[in-house]
Amino acid sequence: MQPINESLSVRGGHLFIEDCDSTELAKQFGTPLFVVSESHLRSNLRRYKSAFQKCWPEGQVRIMPALKASPVLAVRQVLSDETCGCDVFGPGELEGALRGGVSPGDISVNGSIKDRSIIHRAIDLGARIVLDSPRELELCEEEAAKLKKVAKVMFRIKPFMSELETKSDFLPDLDIREMTQLIKYGVPTSEVLDMGPLAIELPHIEPIGIHAHMGRHSKKIEVWQSWVRHCVLLTKRLSDLMEGWVPRELDFGGGFPSFPDRDTDVVLQGYEGPSLEEYAKCITDSFRAAMHEVSLDPTGITIEVEPGRGLHCDTGVHLTTVRNIKEETENRPRRWVELDTSEVFLAVPGFNDEPPFDLVFANKADQPMTITADLVGQTCNAELLFNQVNTPPLQVDDVVALLNTGSYIEPMAANFNALPRPGTVLVRGNSAELVKRHETVDEVFARDIIPDRFASAEV
Repeated sequence: MQPINESLSVRGGHLFIEDCDSTELAKQFGTPLFVVSESHLRSNLRRYKSAFQKCWPEGQVRIMPALKASPVLAVRQVLSDETCGCDVFGPGELEGALRGGVSPGDISVNGSIKDRSIIHRAIDLGARIVLDSPRELELCEEEAAKLKKVAKVMFRIKPFMSELETKSDFLPDLDIREMTQLIKYGVPTSEVLDMGPLAIELPHIEPIGIHAHMGRHSKKIEVWQSWVRHCVLLTKRLSDLMEGWVPRELDFGGGFPSFPDRDTDVVLQGYEGPSLEEYAKCITDSFRAAMHEVSLDPTGITIEVEPGRGLHCDTGVHLTTVRNIKEETENRPRRWVELDTSEVFLAVPGFNDEPPFDLVFANKADQPMTITADLVGQTCNAELLFNQVNTPPLQVDDVVALLNTGSYIEPMAANFNALPRPGTVLVRGNSAELVKRHETVDEVFARDIIPDRFASAEV
């Protein structure tokens, strides 16, 4: 057996996901197909919990992965089974978290332009509301009063890392400190400083914490040190205006790189970064030091972490089948391997000079790479998914596995060319269960309405 990562290995020339032959999964469930390793997901989550709990004896640690990273309900149920919280954006994700077994008290309702209906539902359920604007505070007070309940709220702040000149891994020409200010999310500092004193006076509002989210801009320790320190400095300004209020919970957001650091939306990849354990130490040490710097007591504060891509990325594999092979021997010699997947299922561009995913030829994993070919998708776009890569001699019905597809890939799938979106299988040991079925063509067109007038002769 040749291990690839915690859940993947090559056995007898075939790629195995835990103890399931990926080639057999492709035959049994059909392709294109997303596959998630349950054991790997649980292991990743436990590693996050352990790393932060070890470094934060002063209080509790709550892991709050965003549902958007992998909104498959059975996957979310695995995390709920591990007593994991959830960060949601909008009414759809709130419903998804509830259906995925998350306790309402462990849900943070996040996002911009929250309307009255979602605020009402969140308060009624007992979920925390992450305030993104002064208007949302007003709505929370009004809806909580109607329900005769108290809304538990967190302020989503936008700390400015004034001294930091590090560039973003997303957009390498831009400073991270500027991008965190340009982004729409979070309450502008000039507004949040007015909101704090008002919140403690409102009878149906209970401010419980601070929320901040930087995003996957950098793996560098100094960025995280600056982020945490400026979160605390802004929290201190609020505290002074709120009669010494101290948050019970502080969510530093996400942005941690995935363990393989092969996320398709990140431009700068692969440079060496800290381990998860080193991140945990950096964040907790920085928080502890900054709290003492501003004379606030950190004892008893719950630290929340949103590991999104870091939790899910390497737990997922996308299986696709070779459907046709074409070759040009005149003019411009070239070979095309046509797959039954697509850029619109994988959230990648139509032209890729560099392979967007690591790949394994699932039923020929130990064969020598003697051929050069383009691996292309099935839509009418160019879909040059893999440009001039080495392959073994391939045939129709061979299976190709794209690795590290567990985060932000499946939820981005679209219906271009009226293609039904792929299903998802959850693997545990030697068992595999379909947890999200393949979409049908009928479902692709289910929302369309043809007016009755087209049934008559007169239009």
